[in-house]
Amino acid sequence: MCSELKAELAAACGEMSYEKATRQLSRYNPALKVSKQTAGNCVKAFQAKPLAEPSEKRRVDELYLEADEDHLKVGGRRAQARLVYFHEGVAESPRPHLINARYFTTVQKKPEEFWFEVLDYLDAHYDLDGLQELYLSGDGASWIRAGQEFLPDSTFILDKFHLSKAIIAATAHASGLRKGIYRGIRQRNKQHVMQHLAEALELAVTEPKQKCVLATIKYIENNWDGIENGVKNPHVGCSAEGHVSHILSARLSSRPMAWSQQGAEKMASIRSVRANGESVKDHYLAMCQQAPVISEIKDQVKNELKRLRQKRHLGKESLNNVPIYSGGSNLTRMALKGLNSITAV
Repeated sequence: MCSELKAELAAACGEMSYEKATRQLSRYNPALKVSKQTAGNCVKAFQAKPLAEPSEKRRVDELYLEADEDHLKVGGRRAQARLVYFHEGVAESPRPHLINARYFTTVQKKPEEFWFEVLDYLDAHYDLDGLQELYLSGDGASWIRAGQEFLPDSTFILDKFHLSKAIIAATAHASGLRKGIYRGIRQRNKQHVMQHLAEALELAVTEPKQKCVLATIKYIENNWDGIENGVKNPHVGCSAEGHVSHILSARLSSRPMAWSQQGAEKMASIRSVRANGESVKDHYLAMCQQAPVISEIKDQVKNELKRLRQKRHLGKESLNNVPIYSGGSNLTRMALKGLNSITAV
């Protein structure tokens, strides 16, 4: 297969299953259809090209980072495909959209490695010293909260969707308490919120419901700073749940499917390239352009090894050219053979 076909196959796999991708590329000639394994190999070979640094850094007053994860099956176990993206705000025309959004994904990288990747990009493209506010929004997961250690002077804001989800689950049996909980949140009155949740706990008669209320109490307790920051900054929203659904879940977990570690990582990378408005095919071909250089180095290594082998056997090749060696056994011949052996060593 040529590089062009591999690139097109990898790009198609980013939108549909391996089988459908192979059918699409062979729709004009079914006899040329490749296997699903070939499609998977093209995906695993994908490598996003390094991004060129801009000549001048952007200067903005505020940056918004949002993070969430998708849950999928990798190697027979549950795993997370993590998504982090940032933008400069929301534009309302022609329809609401994020301004200069940039997406990052990973399945295999550790949180610190992943956050360093995000920070390196921000530092290369933005004047962070002139930044007035840097907001980090998410559901309060430990790997998201860890981002504050790498992002300078960032303000964490708890995603209102996940907060509402936890409150609704905890008060499903006592919906009349929700109004008081939300009032306490708007007033930033933690004690008021906890009193209403304590009432919900007393009204819970089953153990599963009690556990649900206790989990919500712990969730609000651990993320109260993010709740307060959200009230102080009402203009900061979070659409991470929707982005995870469209960018990751749509291809990785919306239907029953299992992945290898490498396959999930590469597919997540392909999906982030597409979300960034870049061509998967261009990224793949840029990677393939480096292949001749590698082949050239291999050829040089082979030639050098061949030369060294010839050099090692050079003395032995000339033995038959000495007339004394063609005669019978004598002392001179034995002495020369001994000297030759010493030289070879």
